[in-house]
Amino acid sequence: VNVVEALQEFWQMKQSRGADLRNGALVVYEMVPSNSPPYVCYVTLPGGSCFGSFQFCPTKAEARRSAAKIALMNSVFNEHPSRRITEEFIEKSVAEALASFNGNREEADNPNTGIGAFRFMLESNKGKSMLEFQELMTVFQLLHWNGSLKAMRERQCSRQ
Repeated sequence: VNVVEALQEFWQMKQSRGADLRNGALVVYEMVPSNSPPYVCYVTLPGGSCFGSFQFCPTKAEARRSAAKIALMNSVFNEHPSRRITEEFIEKSVAEALASFNGNREEADNPNTGIGAFRFMLESNKGKSMLEFQELMTVFQLLHWNGSLKAMRERQCSRQ
């Protein structure tokens, strides 16, 4: 099986079935510049997730296939119904967060606390896959790290 082709077909199939892919079904590959092995390749999926080659790759083609293989496995695994955010998953995740941080129930209901924001983000993504949620949380983390969230809060922007 040509795994590079299979990965592209998977995302084209998702798009044809109505998946909201802002940039279309294009899968993008990037090679790390190198003149000798091991070669490293990264693949970025239409939703924004990125996966890299995971084994020693003696050729650039092998690095591309390696990256495509891990991206395809994650894409297919992500389609399983157990990978969807449900009410049960939200309750379990919030309870685990409360236990980890010795929090109380009021914190989980207050969107101004960390656990409350976590609950809000989960509830806002009910029905979506874990991969979609991970992509969103990565953007959220980047906005936090570069100071944009603080600036938005100061301008009184809503979470939506």
